[in-house]
Amino acid sequence: MKSPITGKEMRVSQEWRDMNYRNEKFPVLFIFFLCEESGEKFEDEHFAELNYNSVVGEYRAKHDTLFTEQL
Repeated sequence: MKSPITGKEMRVSQEWRDMNYRNEKFPVLFIFFLCEESGEKFEDEHFAELNYNSVVGEYRAKHDTLFTEQL
């Protein structure tokens, strides 16, 4: 993905981040594109879905809720 700021290719990065889901915080490994020149972080649709699924998975694991595949 190219940076909307510089127009240069960005590298894929990840960091541990606390994300909120249903009024609870969960640590997830957040995946994003990093513009190295500006330091800005960006998500595309694919990474947004992965990050969302990660936080939902943490919620389901904590509350012993079935995953869609288990239904």
